[in-house]
Order: sequence, then C-alpha cells, then structure tokens
Amino acid sequence: MEWPGEFPEDHAFVELLIPGVSSDVDFKQFLKDTEEKLSLNASSIEQHLKELQAKMGDSRTGDRPPSPTEVLQWFNTRAQNSLKPLSTDILDFFRALQQYLKSEEEGKEEVTLQLLLDVSAQCGVYFPCPSSSSSLHPHLPGSSVDSVHTVKDDSAVEIQEAWDPVRLQLRRFLMDRLSCCTSGPPGSPQLSTMTILERVNCFKQLFFLYPECEVVTGYQGLKQKYVLSILHSSMSSSPGGESGFDRLTTGFCNVVQHVTQALTEELQVLSRVVEPEVVLGFLNVAYFGAIAQEMTSQMEREFETAQRDNTALSGKTKKYSVMSRATVAPMELPLKSRSFSLTSHQLRALTQLACILLGFERDVRELVTSITFINCTGDTPTLKGILKKPKEDSSSTTDGKKPTADKLHTPEAQTLEFNWRLAFTRLVPHMEHCVKVVLDDVCAKNLQQEERLHSSGHTLVTVSPIADFSVSNEHLKEDFLYKGSERDAPKMTAKFCGAILIELDALLPLAVACRDTSLLGVRSSFVEACSRAAFAMLGRLQERALEVPSSAPLKNLPALLASCIHVQQRLEHYNVMLKDSSAAPAKISLTLLPIQRYQEAVEALREQLTSYCVQVCLACILQDAESHDWADPKPFYEGERCSFALQMWFYFLCGLRSDLWSVLPSELAKDVLGYVLAETLQLLVRRYSRVRASYKRHLQIRCDITAVLLYVEHLMWSVSESPEDVILIDPTSEITIIGGGSDWPYQIHILCDQLLTVLLVVTAPTSFVHRSFMNSASKDSAPRQPERPVVRWLNAINPDRFPEQVIRDGFTGEAALACQLRLLTSDPGCSPKLLLQMLLYEDCHLPRILLENSYFCQETDSEMSTENCKAGDDFIVALFNLFSCLNNVPKALTQALQPYLEKAHIWKYLYKLAGPTQKAPVVIDCVRAFVKKSANSILLHLVSMAVAWQGTEDCSKAHQFKQKVPESVLSKIPKDWNYTLPDGRKKDTASEAVISLTIQALSFIFTNLPLAVSSLPLPIRFLFQMAEKHLSHHARQLRSMGLLLWALLGCLIQGLEDPDALEEISGLALDCRAKDYLSLLRECLQAAMSIQRKGIPKPTVHRVLQALEEERPKWINIQLQKARKLCAESVLKQGADRGAAAAELTEQKIGLMLLEVCHKAGGCAYLRQIYHIIQGNEELLMSKLNGSTDATDLSVKFDVSPESVDRTAFFNPLLQFDHIGKKRLSQVCSG
Repeated sequence: MEWPGEFPEDHAFVELLIPGVSSDVDFKQFLKDTEEKLSLNASSIEQHLKELQAKMGDSRTGDRPPSPTEVLQWFNTRAQNSLKPLSTDILDFFRALQQYLKSEEEGKEEVTLQLLLDVSAQCGVYFPCPSSSSSLHPHLPGSSVDSVHTVKDDSAVEIQEAWDPVRLQLRRFLMDRLSCCTSGPPGSPQLSTMTILERVNCFKQLFFLYPECEVVTGYQGLKQKYVLSILHSSMSSSPGGESGFDRLTTGFCNVVQHVTQALTEELQVLSRVVEPEVVLGFLNVAYFGAIAQEMTSQMEREFETAQRDNTALSGKTKKYSVMSRATVAPMELPLKSRSFSLTSHQLRALTQLACILLGFERDVRELVTSITFINCTGDTPTLKGILKKPKEDSSSTTDGKKPTADKLHTPEAQTLEFNWRLAFTRLVPHMEHCVKVVLDDVCAKNLQQEERLHSSGHTLVTVSPIADFSVSNEHLKEDFLYKGSERDAPKMTAKFCGAILIELDALLPLAVACRDTSLLGVRSSFVEACSRAAFAMLGRLQERALEVPSSAPLKNLPALLASCIHVQQRLEHYNVMLKDSSAAPAKISLTLLPIQRYQEAVEALREQLTSYCVQVCLACILQDAESHDWADPKPFYEGERCSFALQMWFYFLCGLRSDLWSVLPSELAKDVLGYVLAETLQLLVRRYSRVRASYKRHLQIRCDITAVLLYVEHLMWSVSESPEDVILIDPTSEITIIGGGSDWPYQIHILCDQLLTVLLVVTAPTSFVHRSFMNSASKDSAPRQPERPVVRWLNAINPDRFPEQVIRDGFTGEAALACQLRLLTSDPGCSPKLLLQMLLYEDCHLPRILLENSYFCQETDSEMSTENCKAGDDFIVALFNLFSCLNNVPKALTQALQPYLEKAHIWKYLYKLAGPTQKAPVVIDCVRAFVKKSANSILLHLVSMAVAWQGTEDCSKAHQFKQKVPESVLSKIPKDWNYTLPDGRKKDTASEAVISLTIQALSFIFTNLPLAVSSLPLPIRFLFQMAEKHLSHHARQLRSMGLLLWALLGCLIQGLEDPDALEEISGLALDCRAKDYLSLLRECLQAAMSIQRKGIPKPTVHRVLQALEEERPKWINIQLQKARKLCAESVLKQGADRGAAAAELTEQKIGLMLLEVCHKAGGCAYLRQIYHIIQGNEELLMSKLNGSTDATDLSVKFDVSPESVDRTAFFNPLLQFDHIGKKRLSQVCSG
C-alpha cells in the first residue's frame, strides 16, 4: 500500500469500524491492513512537514531549516513566548476598522473578519487576544495562530482601547449568528439554520478574537437561557389538559427528544474546537444545570399546589422538615400531624418522570462517550450532583474574580454532573410516606381479594401469566428487566402475587433513582414496604400449601411453588438493582432475610409436592386388591388387560406432568416428574419381583409389566435432555448419584431393565429358564472384558424403533432427527441448545423439510391467506437471521434455505441486489441489509471527506471577499506587513482539487474493500459464493471481482446516488458542491467497475482514473483480487479448521454457537419463533422422518401461535385413560 511522493494528500482512515470480524483470516488481514495504513499515514505526515518546513523555514529560523519538533510547536497555541513589537501604524488600522464598522454597509462584519483572518494568515500577525474579564485560562493565552510579526498583549493602552470595540462588535455579530441556531421551536426537525461546519467556523473566529474560556462561558450562558426557555415553555403548558406532576412528566417527555438532538449538535460542534473536559464543563452548566434548575423550580411550584390541594386539615398546614423522618411514619402519628399526603396517582407520575430522567441520563452518557471518547458508561456512575470548581478557584475573591488576570481557567469537568435528583428533595418525606401507603394498600387489597375468593369455596389457586417489566425507554427496559435464564423462570404465578409484584416493579425505578444521600429515605421506604409485602405473600402461600390435600387440590402445589420461585427471583433482582457501588451511604438494599425465607419455602414446597405425589401413588393409586390378588386361580379379565392400578398410575403421572409443565420452570418441572417416576417405579420393581402368582395370573403379570414399560417409554422423553439419555447408560451417572446429585434417566433405565428381568424370570417356562442359565454359565467360564452397560428394555418393547444397533451405537440419520424432535416437543419449554442442534443436524435437514413441504416449494391451487404468507416470510427471516450469525458453520445458511433459494430463483436477485427493490423475495431484503450496513461504513467516511473538503472550500472562499474592502481600511494596513489582496481561485485550481479529492476517495474505497468484506458474516459470504456458481451467464462481469464485491460496490454506487440518504445516515448537511463531488465519485466508481451507462462519460472521470492508473498501475484490480481472495479463503479455511459444519456438533460447540445467537439482537426471539412452528407441524415432520406416505397432502402451517400449538403434555382426561400419547393402548396386544 505504499504511496508515491506525488500523492502526499492520500491517507487511510485507521478508525474504520468493523462490525464483526469472523475468522482468523479476517483478523490477519485486518492487522496487516492496519499496519500498512499506519505506515502510510506516517509517510503522509512526514511529507506535509517537509512542505511546511520549505514554506516557513526562511521566515521563522533564517537559513537553518526547522526540525520536525519545531514545526509541530508552531501548532501549539500555548507555546508562544517570544513576542515582537509592531509599528505604531496598527493604531490607525484599528481606528479605520472602527469607522468602517460604524457605517451602514451590509456585511461589514463578515468583510472585517475575512480581512483580519487573511492578514493573520498571510502576514503572520497575531492580534491581541486578552480577556475582557478575569476568567482567562492559565495555560491558554488566547491565541489561535503563532506568528512572525506579533502584537504583544501588553501593548499600549490606546492600541488596546482601539482594538476592543472592533472585536466586541465582531463577537456580538458571531454570537448573534450562533444564537439563531437555537431559536427553533420544540419538536422542529431542524434545530439549526447553520451547518455543523459553519458553527465550528464561528467558534474558530471567536477564538481568534477572545480567549477560549471567555467564548465558551459566553456561549454557555446563551445556551443555558435557551434550554431554560424551551423547558419552561414545554413544562408550563398542558396541550392534553394535564395538571400537577402529570404536566411536568408529559412536558419533559415532549421536550426530551428536542433537548437530546440539540445536545448532540453541541457535542459535534464543541468536540472539534475544545478539549473534552471543556465540553463536559459546558454541558454540566448549559444543559444539565439548566434542566436541574428548571426541574427544581417546577417541582417547587407543583409542591405548593399539591400542598394546597392535598392538605387534610385546612388552616393547619405545617411544612415538613427534611431532616425529621419521624413525622412521616404512617402508623406512629395521626393524620393531622402531616401537612399533606401524595396520592398514588401523583406518586406514579413522579415515578414516570424519574424513568424519563434516568433514560435521558443514560442516553446522554452513551452519547458523550461515543463522541468525546470519555468513558461515561461504566458501572460506576459518572453523573454527579453538583458542578465542582477546580482547585484553582480557592484563590478567588468574594466577588468571584481572581487577584491576577493571568491565572484564569476555562470551565472544565472530569465527569458529567446532572443534578436533577435535587428537584425531588422537598418531596422526600411525602414520597416516603406515599410509597409505604401505596404498597401496603396494594398488598392488603390483593390479599383480601384472594381471601374473599377462597372463602367463597374457590379452593383452586388462581394463576396468571408473568408480566414483563413495562417502560417506555428501551434502555431502561433492558436495565430493569429480570435477565435470568428462561428455563429457570416459572410460567405462571398466583394472581395476587403477580398484582403485588407489578406494583413493586412500577416503583422500582423511583427507588433506583433515589440514590443520593438526601433521597435515601424513599429507597428505604421502598425496601421496608417490599419486605413487608414479601412476608405477607409468603405467609399466604404457606397457608394455602397447608390446605393440600385436606381441603385443596394437588394442582395448587405446583402453582404455589412457581409463585414462590417468581417472588424469590424478583426479590433477588431488586437486591441487585438497589445495590449502588458508587457511594457507601447509598448501599441500601433488600435485607437477605426475605430472600432466605423464600429459598427455604421453595425447598419445603418442592419436598411437599414430590413426597405427596409419591405417597399418593404408594398408598392409594397402586393399592389395588382386586387386580393384585395373585393367588386367585382365575385369570384377571381372561388375561386381556393390565391392572387398574397401573392404568391409574400412568393417568396420574400424565396429569401431574400437565400441571408441572404449565406453571413451573422447565428444569424444575422435569426434575420433579423424574423424581416421582423413579420413586414409584422402584416400588413397582420391588412389588413384581416378589410376586408368587398362580398359573392363571401369569398372563396378568406379563400384561402389567409390558404396560409399565410402555408407559415409562412414553414418559422417558419428558425427563431426558438428549438422545443419549433415552437409549444409553452413562457410567459416570453412578458417581453423580453417589455425590448427592440426580440422574433420573439413568435410574429409570436401571429399574426398567430390572423389571424386564422380572418379566422374563417370572413368566418364562421353567425349562427355558434352566436352559438359559446353563448356557450362560458355560459361556461365562472364559474370562472376557466387561462391556459397557446397554439398555435392553427399549429393544424388548419396541424393536422397530430401538433395534440392537441403535441401542449399541446410538441414533443416526433421520432416526436421530426424529428422536431430537420427540425430545423437543416433549420438553416443558423451548430447549435452545437442543433446538439449535436439531436445526443443524444432517446439513440442516429439518429446515429443508419444512421449506420443501410449504407453499414456497409446492404448487398449490388454493390461494394462500395474507396471514399465512406473512407468517411464512417471518419464518424465512427468522431462519436467515439465526443462521447468518453462525460463523462456525458458514454453510448452514445456504443449506437450510436451499429449497427456497432454488425454487424462488434467488440467485438472479443477488446479482441485482443494489437495483430496484420492488417485488423482491424477503430473503433479498435480509441480504441487502447486511451488505448495505457494510457499505454504509464506507459511505460515512466518504461523506466526512466531502464535508471536510466543503469546509476547506468555505475557508478558501473566506479569502475571496464577498464584497470589496473599503480603500479607507486597506490604506491603513501597516506597510511593513506587506499585505496584498488575494486573487480569486482559478477554475483549473478548483478542478485539480476535485480530482485530487476524488482520487483519495477511490483509494479509500478500494483500500478498505477487504475490511468491508471482513465485516460481513461468513454465512453471507458463502451464500454469495454459491450464488456465483449459478450465474454463469454473468461470468464476464463477475470475472474480476466476484458476486459479493459486485453487490457491495453496487450498494456503494446506489448510496452515492441518494444525497438525502447520505445526510440521514451521517447526520451531516451536504451543499451543492459536496453533492456534485459525490456524484462524480459515483461515476468514477461505475467506470472502474466497467458498468456501461447512458451518455458520454465526463472528461473528469477519465482524468481521475487515468491519474490513478498512471501513479499506481493496475492497483484497482489488485485490490479487487485481494478482497475476492479474502472472501474465498476465509470461508474455506473456516470449514477446514473447524470440521465439516454439522458433522461433529459437540455439546461445547453448540453451547458456543448458542451464546453467539443469544448475544445477537433478537436471537432468542428467532429461536422461539422457529420452535413454535416446529411444534405446530410436529405430525408432518414425524411422518416425513419416519418415511410415511400418509401425510403427502399435508402442508406446513406457518401461522402458528404459541397458544394454538397442541402440546404433547396437554392432558385430556377423557382421552388419556386408555391412550399412550396419541395412540390407543390395545391391551390384548400388550399381553
């Protein structure tokens, strides 16, 4: 990437963002390119220093050329030590400027500024820049340009007096221009009539006239008044008729977006002209101080209004003391001792206001971090209460002035200081009381309502779905939402618990916001009320648990257990949210006592549930005297049915599973069912192993044990985690059980094998048993290696599904996929790991089955409904977004969508990806979004280059006076300055500048093409590679660059065609010159890609490409080949290094891929969406995987809601008593 000497202006942007580097090849290429760019930039800087030395060497250091260090010192405005006097003609020049500025001519200020800047730049004159007050920064003398001829700050008084009126009028003119950009009404999309660069130039001109600190302080006051005015206007009005604290909340909500947009512009302007610390100091006063001031003022007004409206006893109003909290305790003092009480509605309005302020605070932190690169988003809060004065202020006098004028400073800050919480200070006692009253009232009302319902004879616990945290600000939703594992979270909770927790969730943001010392009383009140509510709920839950089974059904226990778990998880979440590590006094969190009590209650309820279920089976259900009269010489129902007790045992377990699945967390539900199944099965093994049955009852034993094994095989899918759990015995499970753990599949396999042995020994003929033992003894005489334990009972009851080879080696092929599907649909909820493994198995066989049997790939006479078509498109989007982030398996995306891609002829759309978007399949929109995101990262820098050039042109035009400078002023310029009026820039010079800039832009594009490719996920790159093989008729166009680069450059060209879109994605305004330049760049890019366009190419296009080709022969082709090679090698190397995509999907690999999916926005939602569609089409999938032809007429249904899915665990009492799953139990066959 080494540049010739003729291209000193060309440089590389090292900070080009890479959304996601996907492979080792990408990392290596990124590091190599970065190293080359740094080297290139170093060469460019060195070349510019040499040019500057050549220009300034004679005038600055005589004949000796300056060193690079000396050259760099010229740019240091704090290093001006030696100042040389000027001639006294300067006094006449300043007086002439005064007279000219007093004239009535229009534009006189602009002409004067242009003249002063041009004189300073051309002649090296440094005009005096003292402060008009005593607030000058000690390190900033106020200059912006070091000079050869310099006017000293301690010049004659008359010269200073002549200069001050000039710069004062110019400052007033510039400040008036800046004030115009703050006059927009709230809600207006355009806050400023000036561009960012125009405002930056205004600041630079102000810094030319006055010290930085004085300019920033003056502008700070201007903006503070502006912010106060729009806040006052918005928060004092009520278009919707709101009043009180509702009006404040609505008003601030309406204005917060406007303030955020204005603050963003301020950051973009000030970050270019002053240090980040100065920017923070400005924001603290102009914005955060103003908001805190207006918020406090409005709060005071509403406080007085609320005090009048809410006073319980008129004429006896008494103000609360903030320091005295004894007067606000709700139970200790009578009502008359309180001045007034907040209503619950007012408290909710204050909570909503706190939510909005917290969201604004967080948004601002992220905004400041992204623009100023000062970390304001860490765990330790960086927004503090008050603006602290630097230590130098300790020497200030009582009037705020310093004793010396040369030790003044610019207002700086190290952190953002947002003091909005102080606005709530006066309301603290009333909020403390109201929080307690509201929460206690909600708790009491819901408990009373539950008690009335229970007293009316409704013994079944009423449950409700668990509600998510609801808040308007998405960032806050992420902050306050419980982030526990979905499989560990209950699905339902008792209705009264859910209602109380909703109120606690609603007031949580207020408690979190009150972290300052003066507000801690509110947090303490929330914690106390929360603890009381927690204990009250726990007492009621335990009370209802004691009623089971005497006066309440067993179904209550899972609901009560789920409620306890839910409350415990919410309390733990509150405890985390209320811990504040920023300050020791703020560490007020929930006491651990309620959490520990709930943990104990959860264990007790779990033990009660499992022990009761086991006891019911042992003492009631399995006690069947008629069925188990083994000595009876008569056969039981002629030997054609199993015992009633076993049938009811299975009936009970299916009902229990339904109850557990509907309310409990998935893992806990499986654990409880596994425990009950294993314990009761152990009883059956003991019972049948001791049977001494008559001859006629042998058929019943055979029928019973066979039925038990069939029942267990059906339930086994509900307690297993993987296909290996179903058919294999893990030797390490014994160690797990010995260590106190549980492995229900292992224990169930052992018990069922024992039961099978009982069946063989008890029911087989004696001669057969004797012969078998004798043969076994003779074979065992020779020693042999012990074999791995094998599950025998599954092969015995269903040899077709579980042949010996499967029992020995495990499932393979479609049988393994069918097994995974059965496990997935038998699980209490979505198992993300199992689902992802199933989707990737056998080269994404399952998604292909779904697509092949859908309307996407089948010709149907019936017209598809709009809802089903939209649901189908959503399914395609979910598959695409899921597989596109799996860089470990780059082929998976193409493999999963293969039937759809071929049937819909997607390949041709990829060739025209940047073309018109009408009637394109939905997957094309997904691909286009990825490619455009990569292209936009380049477009952002191209726009920045255009805007920077636009600003340079504006500065150049500043020397081309818009109107003639009066002769009366020109004649007074000191002769020894040798000043001459600049000539206008010639057209050919401007044309050369455009050509040079276009060459730089083209160089930037092709230099960063490899990085743009690296930003695309590997599955997207593989998709383009496969598509290229199907586009042989476009081989000529794609020969040099490939399909991916063709699409990427096409999106770049399309982006350059739309200036409005460029302004939207960059946030920068483009004038006609910048738009013309970007249009020229687009044409050059089209010519470089050999895209034929109508009309004759512009001569400038030919000149640009010719100049680039002369300096760097065939460089564009080299860069294209480099990017194309990276695209191919990264995909191939990833596949070679990490194995054939889904051939060896170990649990660790699946876990890593699942982590990658869940970290992507919407990843978990895509998995759930696919899961529900698989659930809704389980019958079709099973028939296809089992090779059945009965379901040929079935078509995949995409319009499937979670509520409409027929769950395997759904319990139908009228069907389940003689069915195993969906199949009827034929007891004649089982015997």
